[in-house]
Order: sequence, then C-alpha cells, then structure tokens
Amino acid sequence: MDKEKKKLGWKRTFQNNGYMIGLVMKASPGLFWISLLHVVLSAIQSFLFRTYLFKYALNALQEGKPIKTVVITISLIAAFGIVCFVFYRILWRYYEKRFPVVDAYFQNLLQKKAAEVDLACYEDPAFYDDYVKAINAATDKAYATMNNVLDFVWVVVYVVGAGALIAVIDPIFLLFALLPLIYTLLIGRRRNRIQHEYDMRNKEVGRQKDYVRRTFYLRDYSKEMRLTEMWKVMYKRMHSSVSEMKNIVRQYGFKLMLFRYAFDLIYDLLVSTGTIVLAAYKTLVRKTMLLGDCFVVINSISSIAGNVEYVGEVFVNLHENALYVENLRTFLDYEVKIAEDESAPAVPRFAELELKNVSFTYGGQTAPALSGVNLTVKSGERIAVVGHNGAGKTTLVKLLQRLYDPSEGEILLNGENIKTYRLSSYRDLYGIVFQDYRLFATTVAENVLLRGNVTDEDREKVKDALKRAGVYEKIESLPEGVDSTVTKEFDKDGAVFSGGEAQKISIARLFAGDQEIVIMDEPTSALDPIAEQEMYRNMFDACEGKTVIFISHRLSSATMADRIYMFENGAVIEEGKHAELLAKNGKYAEMWHKQADSYSIGEEASA
Repeated sequence: MDKEKKKLGWKRTFQNNGYMIGLVMKASPGLFWISLLHVVLSAIQSFLFRTYLFKYALNALQEGKPIKTVVITISLIAAFGIVCFVFYRILWRYYEKRFPVVDAYFQNLLQKKAAEVDLACYEDPAFYDDYVKAINAATDKAYATMNNVLDFVWVVVYVVGAGALIAVIDPIFLLFALLPLIYTLLIGRRRNRIQHEYDMRNKEVGRQKDYVRRTFYLRDYSKEMRLTEMWKVMYKRMHSSVSEMKNIVRQYGFKLMLFRYAFDLIYDLLVSTGTIVLAAYKTLVRKTMLLGDCFVVINSISSIAGNVEYVGEVFVNLHENALYVENLRTFLDYEVKIAEDESAPAVPRFAELELKNVSFTYGGQTAPALSGVNLTVKSGERIAVVGHNGAGKTTLVKLLQRLYDPSEGEILLNGENIKTYRLSSYRDLYGIVFQDYRLFATTVAENVLLRGNVTDEDREKVKDALKRAGVYEKIESLPEGVDSTVTKEFDKDGAVFSGGEAQKISIARLFAGDQEIVIMDEPTSALDPIAEQEMYRNMFDACEGKTVIFISHRLSSATMADRIYMFENGAVIEEGKHAELLAKNGKYAEMWHKQADSYSIGEEASA
C-alpha cells in the first residue's frame, strides 16, 4: 500500500469526508439536510418504539396510571410514527428525482476536469491508477460518504436518547454501556487500521484475480486463450492470487480474531449478562426498579453496545472513503499547465509555423524524445516528417497541437510564440488523424464530424467525405447509412468495421473539416502500399490550398512532399526534397532503397 495513504490521519479523514459532503451539497443543496432530518426522525422513532414505549406501557400498568392518559400517550407516539411513515414515502419520491441530479453534477464536474487536464497526466500510470479510475465510482462514493456520516448521526441521536433514559433510571447501568466504548477507544483504532490493511490487500489481490477470471470469458481474449498456452499462464496467476489471499489471512486473521473475541467477551459476558443479572436483582429481589425500567435497561444496554461497535465500522468506512476522496481532491485540484485563457488573442490567418531549437523530455524519462529540432512550415506547403518508429515523429505532433509544451526552445506561429494565443483558437487551426485513432460508439456522422447536432447539410458533407476516403459504399449498405451506430457497445445492430475501414472513416474527418493545417500521423498504416498511395492522392486533392504535414515511417508518400524532414533519435538528421535526399545518399536514401520493393510508384517517382 502507498505510504502516503497509510499516513492519512483522522484530521485529514474528517476533512476529506467533509469535502465530499460539500460536493453533494453543491450538487443538490437540499439533499443532505433533508437526509439529515430523515435520519434524526428515524433515530427518534426507533428510540420511542424500541425503548421508551415499552418502558412507559409496562410502568403504567404496574403503577396503575389512568387508561385515558396511557391511551393518549401511546396515540401520540403512534401518530408520530404515522407522520414519519408518510414523510419517508414522500422522501423516496424526492430521492428518485435528486439522485440523477447528483450523478449528473459529479459526471459533469469530473468529465470537464478530465477534458482539461494535461495529456501528460494520462500518460502517467500513477495518475491513471489513482485519479482517472476514481471517475467511475464518484457518485457511489459520494453517497457512501453521506450515508456513513448520517449513520454516525443516527447512532449519536439514538445512543444519547437511550443513554439519557438509562441515566434517569439508574446511572450505574451506564458503566455497562461504556465498556464497549472504552474498548473501542483503547484498541479500536489499531483494530480498524489492521482491518483496513487486510481489506486493502485483499482488494488489491482480488483485482488481479478478477482480471485473470475475465480473460477466461471475455471475447477480447478468446482466440489467444484457445490457440496458445496463455491460459496456463493465467491459470498459474490465478493460483498465485489465491495463495496470496491465504497468506493475507495468515498474516491478519489471528489478530482480527483476537480483537473480535475480546469484544465478544466484553459484550456477551460483562455487558449483556452483567446487565441482566443486576437489573433482575434490582427488580425481583430489591424491588427498587419497575418492570418497564428493567426491560428498557436490558434491551437498551445491548442496543447501545451494538451501536458503539458499529461506530468502529463507520470510522473504518470513513477512512476508506477519505482515501478515495484524497485522490479525487488531487485530481480536481490539479492545476492545468496548458490551460485556456479567454483573454488571449485568437489566432490570425496562418502564414508560417516554425520550431526553433525545440527539445522535449517526457516526465519520468531521462533521454529526450526530441532534441534541438528546427523546422519550418509555410502556408500551402506539403511537409513530410519521416523516420523509423520511435524517432520522435508522434511527439512532434503532440507539441504542434500544444498537448505538451517544449522543455526547451519555442514554437512560433506567424512569428509569435504559440503560448500567446488562445488555446482553443490555436487548436482549431488543425485537422488531424492520429496513428492511434479511435471510433466512438456514436453514429458514423458524429464520428466523422467529431461533434453532435448533425443537420441534413452535415450529412451530405459526411457522405462526400466518406466517398473521398473510399469507404462510402460500405456505409451506404448499412440500414441507417451515416446515422448507423458504430460498434455493438450500446446497439445490438451497431456496425463493426475492419481495421482498414475504420481507418478510412477516421481519414474522412480530414475531408469533412475546413481547418487551415492538416496533420496526418501515420493515417494509412492499416492500408497496403497501393491503397496508401491512392489515399494520399485523394487527401492531397481534398486538401488543395491547405497546409499539410504528414508523418510516416513508409516513404512512398514522401515523393509528393514539397519538403521532407528525416528524424532519427528525436533529431532532424536530413532535410530537403525527395530527389535531393536520394542524391545525398544518406539515411533517407538508405531507408528508401530498403522499402522500394514494396512501392508501386514507378521509376518516375524515384527520379
């Protein structure tokens, strides 16, 4: 377990739970207070019906109180119960309406933040594990925190009421009620810490076990599991997880058993048995206690002791929730480094883009991904960035998009550092297809336009883009055409595309856009060389008059570029036109000749 999480003290625990309650109150201001009223009324009702009513009725009979007085008192208590019952029914209707509001608030809050945080956060495993996963459980944890706080309030109200009643009857019985509390104060915190460690380690191993279990039945793994011996690896890992769980039980089980045994000994022998013996003695032998008081003492002491024990569980849950909230707060409080500034100027019409001595190193890495890169792109040019995988080409794209800022050097647009422009305005310059593109489980049209609110005019634009990308025939064959849902995630009739078809749909985004600069990051990697050439010709035709930057480790398309930048180990090692670079007989020429057999572009292209 993370050391920092282990050290989360009670002060921070209470602060974090209060923070989460504050978010719930922002989501739905009345929800917490109405729920608090609900809990207080419920505790009072439980005290009246489970404790006070029996005491009053039995004592009244024993003391011979007038029937009219007894009936009025019991009727008032019954009327209170009926009012509570009606209030609870109305309250559930209120909850049904407010719960979706709270869920929407948390999803909006977290999704907005997730869209703002820097890309570096998502490429940091610690960020992903600790914060991004938290989004999936935000609403559940909010309710869990609120319910734990309300449970504590319920216990306090009930215990105070029952304790006050016992104190009136005979204060000596409060000593029996305090024994579990003394136990909890003395060793409860240590028990809670050990219980928490036990639960956390079990959850950690449980996640590994659940992952292995999923690999045996999920379709994503079905072919490999049947055609290889990977199932043996997973089976062995499952065996290791079960063995680890046994070790956890051996490490913590005996200690937790001793804690449980000590509490049971106090609860059963000293509290329950001691209370019964003393109360019976005072009622039957000394006759100093009424029958109703005897019943209340015996019943309430056990109830108080049980609730005091439950407080320990509540604090364990509050601490567990606090650990989650700690990650959530760090996520929500994260200060975005590349942020939108509404007061910054919009980008003027594009004329020139220049990288001056740009270097960049990813967080946690020592070797730079880019080193001293100088590169110029003028309006209307076709620029090819080529090199082997890992040469730094995709990192260059990320910097151009301002997903990262350079570690050294600067990127200039029309002579001004791109940091001076409004972020959204700058990014609107670009239309881009990434190497690791994704199709969303929405309609084909929304996937091409990358937005909603699709009009009939938009649909025609999408159809034209799909035709240029060479995939419209497939889309046209679908029952809903461009309005067909992609994937079967939420629609059993959703369309499933091959790798090449999916890539063409992503490329259609370029044809449907009107951005000034088009970036193609290995856009045709799923296509064969012949299809690749045709796709590039179509893209260049569609991008006539626009600035095009295309990234590739295959050089067949580089022949169409006005200028080529050859990358190796994060640096530009050669620059020039295709024919010029071949004439240099350097790295580019070497790479070209190695790949030439797969090209279908003829002698003219290599001249």
